[in-house]
Amino acid sequence: MPKPIVMDVDTGIDDALAILYAIAHPDLELLGISCVAGNAAIDQVVINTCKVLDAADAEDIPVAAGAREPLIERARREGGSSHGPNGLGGIQLPASARRPSQLHAADLLHQLIMASPEPVSLLTLAPKTNVALLLTWHPDVTERIRKIVFVGGSVNQDAEFNVWQDPEAAASVIESSIPTLMYGLHLFDRLLVDQAHIDRLLGHDHPAMSLAGDLLNVRRAGHKGPNHNFGLLGDAGALVLLTNPEHFRIEELPVRVELQGAGRGQTILDRGATLHDQSGPRVQVVVDLDAAKAASAFVETINAYTA
Repeated sequence: MPKPIVMDVDTGIDDALAILYAIAHPDLELLGISCVAGNAAIDQVVINTCKVLDAADAEDIPVAAGAREPLIERARREGGSSHGPNGLGGIQLPASARRPSQLHAADLLHQLIMASPEPVSLLTLAPKTNVALLLTWHPDVTERIRKIVFVGGSVNQDAEFNVWQDPEAAASVIESSIPTLMYGLHLFDRLLVDQAHIDRLLGHDHPAMSLAGDLLNVRRAGHKGPNHNFGLLGDAGALVLLTNPEHFRIEELPVRVELQGAGRGQTILDRGATLHDQSGPRVQVVVDLDAAKAASAFVETINAYTA
């Protein structure tokens, strides 16, 4: 049976790739999507999400808008140049006739998780504001979440955008009692799709495959350095982690989010800590991956749109 999941996104380029993957993978059942401001303003995030679902020819999966701002302060940055003015790198998709839910995103997540016959995995690919609100407004949801896949942070203490944008929200998720698996910035530039695969997707007859090619090509064109001929999967790697954990190496580590001073928004991990260390909640952290096998798993799943 497919595993039920819900996704919390700020749909930019890599979140769009993650949604395409979730719809295509036979082992996943996407129950719904909550949206938060991040890679784009909240209204644009909702529009992008609906358009990506259309490209995937997805069923009537509910989508809801959530937080426009972090929990306690104004957004440090709304949108990002790497995702372009529309959040999708300038890619233009047909208007969607989907009607977003009138529920707040946190309330939609609660409704979907509690209605599921089995515990649900929550994949949060964006600033954690919606998830923090979910856990605060609906504490009964804790027993119904199998795990949280937390995209954000870094083993190198770099300030990563999803945590930096709303540190208090990230801290509340890390400190919850729900099993949490962190997929951080230190993996972001390592999971790559080569140009040959991108070229095969570009212009494909299936809209989802063509969109995947366009998204990867935007990521390739905007990437400098030795891997400039490859498309970055970015946050979409967290979906591959969920379906193919054998391609990743995980350690359980104490993790905390810095909330004060110049380091505000950094995640502090101590890889030298003992099992009895109390410097922060212990979280499963992805510390390494087999990039070639993980990328192949992504491409294989996207190819399933032609099956």
